[in-house]
Amino acid sequence: MASDERWELFDEGLNLLRQGRWVEAEKVLKKLVTVDPDTSPNWMALGRCQLAQQKLDDAEISARKSVELGESMAQNWNLLGCVLKSKSSFSEAESAFRKSLELNPKDATSWSGLSTVLIGLNRNSDAEEAANKSIEMYPAFFEGWMALGIIHLKQGQLEESEKSFRKLVELSPNMPEAFDYLGMVLNAQGKHDEASAAKARARTLRQ
Repeated sequence: MASDERWELFDEGLNLLRQGRWVEAEKVLKKLVTVDPDTSPNWMALGRCQLAQQKLDDAEISARKSVELGESMAQNWNLLGCVLKSKSSFSEAESAFRKSLELNPKDATSWSGLSTVLIGLNRNSDAEEAANKSIEMYPAFFEGWMALGIIHLKQGQLEESEKSFRKLVELSPNMPEAFDYLGMVLNAQGKHDEASAAKARARTLRQ
């Protein structure tokens, strides 16, 4: 296949990914890795698509292939970390995120991903440090605030947790989980009317 045809497939796949058309994107990207199997970004794009569909075993294969072909690319390690996190392989995910951060220490998504896996490993102090790093790098990114809210909630710091979850709701007003978390911490503080409103909003967003 000619080089321009490969680029056309790659661009088509990325455009479908941006539109959230995962099934169509996966078909295009599978064709791309069949005809051009030695290019790391092709596998990374396919892995992102499979992760979005929660095809975790397939996504792991693609992520590991992207790393094999592009060990010096932070985004490949980030993808592998995200896939392993979704599979609850927290120790392996930690290693992947740390490798991503070694290559690109200013990547907010790897800091927040690291924070969430450290929460899973019950290392709350390290998780809080990573969440704050993510927020420092990119305060408009939701995941750092979500992680910070969970950490404060686990530590019984309800007012601080509420502040983080309110920021999460502000940044991600269409995410039902944001309202679930806010409702949880409001309920824990006895703010039952506000908690009910947050939970109702979460249900509405899921409809």
